[in-house]
Amino acid sequence: MDATDWRSPELVAGDCPLSRTLDIVGGRWNALIIRELLDGPKRFTQLRAGLPPVTAKVLTERLRLLADYDIVRRDEQPGVPPRVAYALTPRGESLRPVLAALWRWGVRDEASWAAAR
Repeated sequence: MDATDWRSPELVAGDCPLSRTLDIVGGRWNALIIRELLDGPKRFTQLRAGLPPVTAKVLTERLRLLADYDIVRRDEQPGVPPRVAYALTPRGESLRPVLAALWRWGVRDEASWAAAR
């Protein structure tokens, strides 16, 4: 893609792939939830433990949103009470290189970011 593709009238009008992607992974919690699930399926309490302090309500909302976008799937295991695990779908797994690139970008200039704070 060259720079002119980024400014086409269709994209500026709102049908922008970058904007759609950021709607899904751009939220603080969404990207961190996906990061946690890159290691494999996790139960709700395991997810919550791997994240900065987040309320159960917010985590539940984010997991539902990511499931609606087919990024995360909810696997219910039989039993009393039923056990639920969350895992990335193939679509969610396809975000691995995107998050890895963001990670590398954040690490690259970490010292200058610390100085700016």
